[in-house]
Amino acid sequence: MDLNSNNVSDNTELQARGNWNQLKGAAKQKWGSLTDDDLSYSEGKQDEWFGQLQAKTGETIDSIKNWFHNATNDASATATGNSTELKARGDWNQIKGQAKQKWGTLTDDDLDYEDGKQDEWYGRLQEKTGHAVDDIKGWFQRTF
Repeated sequence: MDLNSNNVSDNTELQARGNWNQLKGAAKQKWGSLTDDDLSYSEGKQDEWFGQLQAKTGETIDSIKNWFHNATNDASATATGNSTELKARGDWNQIKGQAKQKWGTLTDDDLDYEDGKQDEWYGRLQEKTGHAVDDIKGWFQRTF
């Protein structure tokens, strides 16, 4: 259903609000020119907001809406526990200790994680440990 007639389902909008910080970070990674101000969303001004994003990114409004729809679905999967990213937060200090034991070259700074920068984080760990990103992801998934 689309109660406010903005071509984005109400379910998608509600999911997006719950995971908004995560989505903002992902949007800023996808479109490096976006700022927090660009991603400030005002209720009832969806069309204006999508128009501003279109102007800033050069993408079509439909492609932006599709990206947010897909990102929202990914964020929902993350919120239900299917992602290493959110699982890590609960026991992060313990996991950091285990990672430092496994890969002795890692420091607390190496293991600092910022929302929306998962790929950069894995790349930093790959550089520091010399292991493939898939191996590192697999270790984190098995550890939780």
